[in-house]
Amino acid sequence: MSENRPPIKVLHMLHGLGTGGAETWLLEVARYVHVHRELGLQMDFLLTGGEKTVLDEEAGRSGARVFYIKYSFGNFLSFRKAFLQLLENEKYDALHNHQDFISGWHFLLGLGALPAIRIAHLHNPYNFVRNYIDGPLRWFSFRTGRLLMASLATKITGTSNSVMDEYGYNKWPYRSKRVAPAYCGININAFLYDPGAKRKLLCEMGWDAGARVALFVGRIGLENMDTAPNQKNPQFAFAFAKHLVNRDENWKFLFVGFKGALGLEMEKEVNDLHLQGRIYFTGLRRDIPRLMSSVDVLVFPSIWEGLGLVAVEAQANGLPVLASDAIPQEAVIIPELVTRLSLDHPLSVWYDTIQNMPVKESARSNYKEIAAKAPFSIESSVQSLIALYQPGS
Repeated sequence: MSENRPPIKVLHMLHGLGTGGAETWLLEVARYVHVHRELGLQMDFLLTGGEKTVLDEEAGRSGARVFYIKYSFGNFLSFRKAFLQLLENEKYDALHNHQDFISGWHFLLGLGALPAIRIAHLHNPYNFVRNYIDGPLRWFSFRTGRLLMASLATKITGTSNSVMDEYGYNKWPYRSKRVAPAYCGININAFLYDPGAKRKLLCEMGWDAGARVALFVGRIGLENMDTAPNQKNPQFAFAFAKHLVNRDENWKFLFVGFKGALGLEMEKEVNDLHLQGRIYFTGLRRDIPRLMSSVDVLVFPSIWEGLGLVAVEAQANGLPVLASDAIPQEAVIIPELVTRLSLDHPLSVWYDTIQNMPVKESARSNYKEIAAKAPFSIESSVQSLIALYQPGS
């Protein structure tokens, strides 16, 4: 980019900067463009939850500014006033909204100050909508928001072609605005296989040198008191973990993610069954790449996924993945590492499958080049975003 040309200013809108896949991706993008300023991309965040969240400070250290304007049906007027003032003051080149149909309402409330590029980005599979619509008001919010999005967005994208098709964005009135997926990207180098990591984990946990370790990464309990189904399907993972360690004492199982009430219940059951030390709940961790190098397989039994970035991260690490067939095919970048099974299969089939998955520790470092060429590298992801912010692309 020319040194004399001002950077492309983009405002990303999302509920909050939690630890989900979309949020961690956006933070990785912010870090990357902050280091590579020659790319000429400036990112800010507007958090419509209206409150500080766990990654806000990291976003600030990555050169992004974070704004807070609470959005709800009850504060349309106050949101509109503050939103318009922000847009008028900052003169953004693009507005990138990560809340799908809710973006339609946001665009409506920003009329008069909206930038020329307005992107609606779909991250969640359609079952998210089924959980969201629990009455007439939310049905109205969804239906009207989608029509507003189709009318006011200049581009509609998603985490995969699969999820956009599932929402019907290949049909009128959305298809004229639909563009190629904006894949979430990862820092491939951060997920390089560390051959010494497993030995350290086994020593740390007091496990035998020949132990095999399975890993589940994702929310266990939900912050909303577990009232909605959890797409990560921790109940299935827990049932499988018990089945696995009971049939083969050589296996251990790690659960990584927010515990919540459900996670605490599972921990109690582990203690009651005297399986402590064989099934272990770590809570939230920030060293997922190291843990992936420390285990033998990622168990990823999601009920639905917009893409499934954790599975992509595992493949970059050379880690075999045992996943449900709900994972989009687009997430499979190294087919020999990924086995997909139906959740309708009994646990015995999942057990037989994991037992027969090959152990290729010596070859795990060889997958870096394949992963680096996939569209999920952070370099590819940033370039796709820059193209997205160009008029007419």
